[in-house]
Amino acid sequence: MKKNIELSFKDYKVTIEKKLNLKKLYIEVTNRCNLNCKMCFRRFWKDPIGEINIKNFKHILESTKPFKELETIYLGGIGEPTVHPKFSQIIQTVKDYGYRLEFATNGTNLKKYANEIVDIGVDTIIISIDSPDPLIYKDIRGTEFFSIIENVKTVQEIKERKGKSTPAIGVEVVVMKENLNSLEEIVKLAGKELKANFIMFSNLMPFSKELSEEIVYNGLVDTKSMIDRLNKLIGTYRIKVLTPKFELLTERRCQFIEESAAVIRWDGEVAPCYRFLHNYPEYILSREKQVKAFSFGNALKERLSDIWTRESYIAFRYSVKNFLFPSCTDCPLRDACEYVKDTDADCWGNIPSCGDCLWARDIVKCP
Repeated sequence: MKKNIELSFKDYKVTIEKKLNLKKLYIEVTNRCNLNCKMCFRRFWKDPIGEINIKNFKHILESTKPFKELETIYLGGIGEPTVHPKFSQIIQTVKDYGYRLEFATNGTNLKKYANEIVDIGVDTIIISIDSPDPLIYKDIRGTEFFSIIENVKTVQEIKERKGKSTPAIGVEVVVMKENLNSLEEIVKLAGKELKANFIMFSNLMPFSKELSEEIVYNGLVDTKSMIDRLNKLIGTYRIKVLTPKFELLTERRCQFIEESAAVIRWDGEVAPCYRFLHNYPEYILSREKQVKAFSFGNALKERLSDIWTRESYIAFRYSVKNFLFPSCTDCPLRDACEYVKDTDADCWGNIPSCGDCLWARDIVKCP
């Protein structure tokens, strides 16, 4: 294997060393879910439903051995990881390999797995709770609010009884007009009742015209005073509060690139980030765009080290890190441009296109 690759950018050539510097790996163990949340893009796609079997999961973990800087496995993607029939075996396998283990969940099955989560040593759990109002919560998530709260409390009680400090508990909130007036109460709930370590607010990424009416980052909502009120609660409840941006700024930063992360879909396809994991429509400030799944290789058919050091993948990471792609979202030609209709490519020749990515703008938060 060559140690370096040479990339050409018009009159310039850049030499980049091939490095096995993957530091965080997201694995979508299933894209099934036991809920049907109103803002989830599972409602708007036509991708096949499936889950990774334990043999293939172990194969992927075995393929991570060459990556000496890899620290964290995050069970994420689009599905609910706790509905996987081998969930207990999956989390045990990750810890057997010595990695930090994090996962996001809707919280419905936390009580069922609470003892194993604490005993096996899961490091961080992020629970989606979008409102402390039971009626609003049920409208958004389609399940009972109080059962989720009791499930989180069960994990905390078991931690205390067994003298364990992990898992750390995080709460994730998708901000929209429907729950905007209850955000302060969510911080109180997370800090006081759930004793969470942090709460992460993310803006809504709409996947339909109807949902695009729910966004609060279009300049029509007073978000500054809202953030000021949230920040005042940090000291009171001793909880870390992470908030997104609510306007387009010049700065763009891809968390997946900065953290040297990748995502493996349940069928082995290796995507550079969550956004390119599946096929679905998204609405960028009410403008429809088709997101196309994009893979740099399949981890069940090739060595993960070969995929990570593939020239096309290295070139993609370099271009994104150095902003060598257009800013489609505020381009004056966006309403007439064919490139903004999907993510296949952009006018600078990049494949795939990140030009409209609201995650890179920190408007939508990555997990």
